[in-house]
Amino acid sequence: MGACVAIDSLKAAELEKEKLLAQLTKERARFANILEQLPSGVVLAEAPSGKLTYQNHAAAILLGRSVDDVGSYRDYDHYNFIDAHGERIAPENLPLARTLLNHEATSTEELLYERGDGTRLHFAVTTASITDSDGVARIAVAVIHDVSNLKLAELSAASEKERALVTLAAITDGVITTNRSGHITSVNPAAARMTGVADDEARASTFCQVLQFEEAGGADLIVEALKRCLGERYVIAGLPHLTMVSREGQRYSVESAVAPVTLSDGTLLGAVFIFHDVTESKRLMRRLGFEASHDALTGLVNRREFETRLARSLERARHPGGGNAALLYKDLDQFKIVNDTCGHLAGDELFKQLAGMYCEHVRERDTLARIGGDEFALIVEHCDIDEALRVAHKILEVTRNFRYVCRGQLFQLGVSIGLTPIDSGTACVEDALRRADHACYSAKERGRNRVYTHYHGDLDFAQRRSDMHWVTRLTHAFQNEQLQLYHQPIMALDDDGKGMKHYEILLRLRNGRAGPVGPGSFLPAAERYDVILKIDRWVLERTLQWLAARPEHTDQLDMCSINLSRRSLGHPSFHKFAADLIDASPVPADKLCFEITENGAIANMQKTIAFIEALSARGCRFSLDDFGTGMTSFSYLKQLPVEFIKIDRSFIQSMASSKVDFEMVRFTNDISHMMGRKTIAEYVSNPAILVSLRTIGVDFAQGYCIGKPRPLAM
Repeated sequence: MGACVAIDSLKAAELEKEKLLAQLTKERARFANILEQLPSGVVLAEAPSGKLTYQNHAAAILLGRSVDDVGSYRDYDHYNFIDAHGERIAPENLPLARTLLNHEATSTEELLYERGDGTRLHFAVTTASITDSDGVARIAVAVIHDVSNLKLAELSAASEKERALVTLAAITDGVITTNRSGHITSVNPAAARMTGVADDEARASTFCQVLQFEEAGGADLIVEALKRCLGERYVIAGLPHLTMVSREGQRYSVESAVAPVTLSDGTLLGAVFIFHDVTESKRLMRRLGFEASHDALTGLVNRREFETRLARSLERARHPGGGNAALLYKDLDQFKIVNDTCGHLAGDELFKQLAGMYCEHVRERDTLARIGGDEFALIVEHCDIDEALRVAHKILEVTRNFRYVCRGQLFQLGVSIGLTPIDSGTACVEDALRRADHACYSAKERGRNRVYTHYHGDLDFAQRRSDMHWVTRLTHAFQNEQLQLYHQPIMALDDDGKGMKHYEILLRLRNGRAGPVGPGSFLPAAERYDVILKIDRWVLERTLQWLAARPEHTDQLDMCSINLSRRSLGHPSFHKFAADLIDASPVPADKLCFEITENGAIANMQKTIAFIEALSARGCRFSLDDFGTGMTSFSYLKQLPVEFIKIDRSFIQSMASSKVDFEMVRFTNDISHMMGRKTIAEYVSNPAILVSLRTIGVDFAQGYCIGKPRPLAM
């Protein structure tokens, strides 16, 4: 009986034990399942051996190997745990080992872990010892968290902060940041330099203590802008230019703005006050503004600024009580001698000295300008013409008394001054300058070193404006092929024109209102403004081209007369041009006859004779035009080696009705024949004149009675 009870008790105990083991297994499985689902790695080790008894799935992934590959914590040496200094950690110094060996309490530290594939991860490792009911620690646990992303974010944030600090330190703009209350939180080096207040001191100060401005209320203006920026959360730019004064007294012209600083979700952190040093740029702008309106050499007002001020004077003159003014246009005489003798640097120094002397005699309200190479201009404000004349004569006197010494040589200059009033009758700036320039030109024509005053209605000015018109027309004509060659026959009176062709080349300007414009309208202006030399070159070149293109016509040509101006006769460059052109042309030189005027020939007799002899040696012939108009015609006739004499029209036109003119023509014809020259009568307009010419024995006749000018057939 007792044995049966004992057996039953043992069976019950076994059943209880099995039940407990099943329950324990179930709890272990549930615990293991929990550990396996944790995102953090969990590692268990026995004490004191260090044998690893468990590693969850997350730990296997983080460490890169299963628990079966690692017998003890000592094997982690192969996994390269690295401390904060970049040194590898010995196995006995691992957190888990310290917990096992030293029974340390719970601890957490960050480690860098390098897996076998080279991947580096940042771990936060928490270790703790687990004690049994008897108080003995037999197991240690390590929980591993992957904090790589967090670490990278921290590093990135630190890098961004460092970059921001470096940027703030590097930029030249002053930057002061505040918190939401408007208290200063930082001052970058540029702001510290311009205010004279260091960062530490600034953070304990108010804006009004840090910012000092030359303008009254400048700091208050910035504080008010800061309050509005923080209150309304918008950028306030375009604040007034202010002059900041540092504690050392240094002044800076600044442009400034205030902007709110917010997070992406709109949370306000504070504000930033930025100020840009524009001291140098403003100085440069002032300099550029001065250079844009002043002459770089003399420091006087330049032409553009002068015209602006002249426009203001004209505007004042148009209003009642505005006051009249006067414009002086000055052109230095004999200045080129200084440049040619001593060079341009000496000429520049002369300008500086002379400009300085002029400034001493000009009122502050007047405007003196250098408007060209050696040209100056002056606006004399609020004065009548007599007062302006006194100023002009004073400048004339100053220039006459001026002496310039260079390289041991003494130079004395003169000045031609043109003066014109500026009043309600002055049309515009261009009109005033034209009148003053004309007056200056007239002063030069009258002998230089004097003052000439232009008044409204000046006939010389009207003539000069007409000249300018024709010069402009001629320039346009050259550009647009509007010059045209004509020819007018010259008939031999002894054979009724049945011999070879003989004609004079004439010039016309196309596109006149009533047809082609004759040379009498534009050649005087061309003479006065040195366009005539270009015209003579064009006529000679085109005539030779026309003849060369028509050899049959040229074979039947006895002579083609071409007019030359006084300027061409006295210009060596034209002499060479004509000689080279004739030498290169297939047209025989003896087909050409050059007509020169009496006045043009005697203007420079030696050069004229040299030119005639050079071309005569090539076969060219010469004719003296307008003969008889000068008082010394016959005396010069002996010196000029010409073959033809053209009797002036003033005698020809009236010879049929005037005995005196008839005798003058007869006398001229006889003397010319006596000297071996043939005669040509120009402007033969009717048969009666032609009869008289034949009676006298004149050799050739030209005029409407013989044939009108006609265009050369192109």
